[in-house]
This record gives sequence, C-alpha cells and structure tokens, in this order.
Amino acid sequence: MAETKKKKEEPKIDIYKGWCKACGICVAFCPTDVLGEDEAGYPFVKDIDKCIQCGWCEIRCPDFAITVERKKEAKRRAEEKGEEEESERAPTAGE
Repeated sequence: MAETKKKKEEPKIDIYKGWCKACGICVAFCPTDVLGEDEAGYPFVKDIDKCIQCGWCEIRCPDFAITVERKKEAKRRAEEKGEEEESERAPTAGE
C-alpha cells in the first residue's frame, strides 16, 4: 500500500515596506534562506517553498514589518472577523 505524503501547507509572508527600514535582520535570521534583499536592501520572499514557518523573521523585526502565517490560520481569522462583524450588526434584544 503506497503512503500518501501530506502536502506541506504553504505559509503566507507579508512584508510591509512602508514600515521596513531595510536593516536586514529578517534576512540574516532566516535559517532556510527564504528571504533575500533587493537592490535597496529591502527584504523579499525569494523561495517560499523553503519556509519552515519558524517565525524568526517576524519575531526579530524591530519594526513589526513582517508577518508569517499559515493559510489556514489566515482563512480562519477572516472567517472569525466576518462572524464578529455580523454579530455587531445584528440588533440585540431591547433595541
């Protein structure tokens, strides 16, 4: 019987260049060399397949300019946010 490999869930890495000061800390701390620097020194995702979702880049960023999350987490948050917005719009008893 052949084993089926569980597909690795691809993470989502967001880099907010408006907050980033191009210090290079996230690139330096990435253990799998996922991030690279462009000509101006700003980080970019050069190989998302290597990402192990350790979050070191996010933790070490002094400007909170990078986030790492799994797609399932992002989807769950979006769904929860939608439910919260609906409950805020719904009238409560006595209104």
